[in-house]
Amino acid sequence: MRRDLLACLGLVVLVLASARPAAALEPPSLCWRDYPIPTPAVNYEKAFASETLAPGTITVNGKSVTTGIAEKAIDGYLGRAATVVEDWQQRSEQEQCDYLLDVLRRHPNTMHLYTLGDIKLKKLTGLFRVAEWQLPGVGTLRAFLHKSSAAEPDAAYLYHLTLLAVPLDQVQRKKGKGYVLTRPGPPRIEWNIESNRISISTRAGGR
Repeated sequence: MRRDLLACLGLVVLVLASARPAAALEPPSLCWRDYPIPTPAVNYEKAFASETLAPGTITVNGKSVTTGIAEKAIDGYLGRAATVVEDWQQRSEQEQCDYLLDVLRRHPNTMHLYTLGDIKLKKLTGLFRVAEWQLPGVGTLRAFLHKSSAAEPDAAYLYHLTLLAVPLDQVQRKKGKGYVLTRPGPPRIEWNIESNRISISTRAGGR
C-alpha cells in the first residue's frame, strides 16, 4: 500500500513538472544575481580625471540637479534644452533590468554596480527616455528618465556626467575632513565622494 502511494505521488509530480511552461524551466535572468559582471574597484582620482561618473547630485553655479526632477526642470537649471539620446520606450521590469545590465557592461566598476543595483531594486516599469546636455568647458550631462505611464510626470532616476578629460596629476585631494577631489578651473569642479555630489562653478573665483 505504502509503495503504491509513493509511486502515485511520483507520477503526480512528474505530470505537474511536465505541464509547467517552457519559460519556467529556463535559468533565472542575470538580473537577479548579485555580481553578474566583473566590476573592479573604482580608482576615484582616475575616474574624476577621465571616466564617466554617476553622481547623485550635480550643483552647477549653486543650482542643484538631483534625481527625481523632470527634464524641463533640468533645462531650466542649466539654461539650455536637452538633446534626445533615446526617445520614450516602453519597458517591462525585466527589460529595464536588462537595460541596466547593459549600462553596467559599458561602465563595469563598483561605483556603477552599487548605483545600478539600488535602481534595480526599485523594479521600475513604464516609459523610459535618455536626454543629454552639453556643458561648455565642463563636459556632458546625461539624464535617464522614467514615468510609469504617458499621463504621469517624468523624473530622472540616474545621471551620467562625463567631464572633459584632464591629466591625472591635475586631480587633487582637498585638505580637510571627508574625501573631496578637485580639478583646477575655471570651471572649478569638486567631487565629494562620500555624498557622491559634484559641484561645478563656471564663474571666476569659485562658487
